[in-house]
Amino acid sequence: MHDISYLHDILILLFASVAIIIVFKQLGLSPALGYLVAGAAIGPFGFGVLTSTETTQSIAELGVVFLLFAIGLELTFSRLAAMRKFVLGFGGLQVLFTSALISFICYRFMHLAPDVSIIIGSALAMSSTAIVMQVIAEHAEQSTRVGRLSFSILLMQDLAVIPILVLLPLLSKADLDIGHALGGALLNAVIAMAVIFAVGRLLLRPLYRLIAESQSEVLFLSLTLIVILGSAFLSSSMGLSFALGAFIAGLMVAETEYKYRVEEEILSLKSLLLGLFFMTIGMSFDFDLLLRSLPYIILASFALIALKTSIIIGLCKLFRFPMAPAIHAGLLLSQGGEFAFVVFLMAVEQKLMDVDTSQFLMTLVTFTMALTPMLATLGRKIKSRIYIKEVLHDNKIKREIGDIEKHIIVIGFSKVGRIVTYILRKRGIHYVTLENNHRVVRIEKSNGYNIYYGDAMNLDILRYIGVDRCESVVVAMEDETACMSITRFIHENFPHVSVITKSETINNADRFKKVGASYVVSKNLETGLQLSHAALASIGTSSNEITSALNAFREINTEVIKDIMMFDDGVKASEILEKK
Repeated sequence: MHDISYLHDILILLFASVAIIIVFKQLGLSPALGYLVAGAAIGPFGFGVLTSTETTQSIAELGVVFLLFAIGLELTFSRLAAMRKFVLGFGGLQVLFTSALISFICYRFMHLAPDVSIIIGSALAMSSTAIVMQVIAEHAEQSTRVGRLSFSILLMQDLAVIPILVLLPLLSKADLDIGHALGGALLNAVIAMAVIFAVGRLLLRPLYRLIAESQSEVLFLSLTLIVILGSAFLSSSMGLSFALGAFIAGLMVAETEYKYRVEEEILSLKSLLLGLFFMTIGMSFDFDLLLRSLPYIILASFALIALKTSIIIGLCKLFRFPMAPAIHAGLLLSQGGEFAFVVFLMAVEQKLMDVDTSQFLMTLVTFTMALTPMLATLGRKIKSRIYIKEVLHDNKIKREIGDIEKHIIVIGFSKVGRIVTYILRKRGIHYVTLENNHRVVRIEKSNGYNIYYGDAMNLDILRYIGVDRCESVVVAMEDETACMSITRFIHENFPHVSVITKSETINNADRFKKVGASYVVSKNLETGLQLSHAALASIGTSSNEITSALNAFREINTEVIKDIMMFDDGVKASEILEKK
């Protein structure tokens, strides 16, 4: 029987990934860091459960391929054109200045070779797309100025991957002329892109259309894998990076109408392979080296954070951004990124960098990635303090609102908050809306809404808008975590105030009740009731009967509703309603 020892390696990787991600999810930490910790624990420098093998290296390479394909899939030429000022302008200057400055420091003060300095500068200029986007999503900052700017910079950094991937193999050649190498690299990249795009334009859309018409899930996934792996193989055959080919394939698919279907098909596979890639990186961490170099790693980490933050703040001032979001964005993007791991591993393979230097730099990147949530929180607090000083400086809110009482406060001008505010306004009910997005406040104030900028987690702001004199507070932030935090904060500081909020599920409704919510609207429950209303109306049920049935359902104990929603013990809604 042939050797199947590779199954042993794969099973250990999968088991470790599942165990560590459960723990990190419970702690609210980034899964990317969890994979690194898991790899370090099972690796040769940890408990020695697994050593780096050909199998693990192949998995790592596949993870990089799918990562670059997913990045390419996010980009379209129309999207780039719409964001060109900040993607190409701001993002381009950030990558250029950061790479150049770090390369100069490495060459001038650390006396490293020019090629090694260029590699380090290029790699450390990148930030962590995975962690930054997760932090932005957790705090519902996608539509804020900081969120949009961060996305633009990350997008440009993803684009900068192309020349770096092309340049790396060329740097290993003796007597290298950098200018000539870059010209040749770009020419090769253009040829590769032209070939792949030509093939894609001729064959890709017709093939996807044919398979989509066959309605075969297996064939669709198979063709997607052929596109990804085939492009990577073609690029590698032309002397370029396999990851570059995958990136070009992503760009190619992004221009078709099947982009979202492809994205859905590969999402789980990409996440799994990328997680295993992080684990293989973690397996290479040498703890002895880490302990010996810990003071230098800490010093280098804070130097990198300070440098990248300063550059981003400087560029923000150049592009006329206010200081508050500039500081927040600078701290948010000051870490190293996952792409640095790819660059340093490739540099070792090309004999451009020794293993100890690579280890030190990868540990440095990991350390800064781990600090990202704290840096983001620090940036958010600094931004809030600056804005609060501006808002409270001349008592503008207090002057405009005055001694308003018996009003309703709406926190968050989200889709839900907009509806609540609109209805209150139409009914002539006194209300105050608090929103933490300057742009939204400016626009909606001009539309006649009684909306103010402010942080709902600031006591002075809450007192100025009369939270201690209001009838109720409606917490309608887009992000459920933010709703939970604000509900708890208001209840702890103003326990007599009635707080109304929303939740995605009934289980979360219980959690909101525990932190102080007086009334919680469950999205799933209310959607079900609305659908029931429409269904009953469609068969001629009278309005009174419908209202009676829905009210009876609402009065059912929450635990019973859970049974109905989850079908735990076969209880039927009709049986319970009859008992009522």
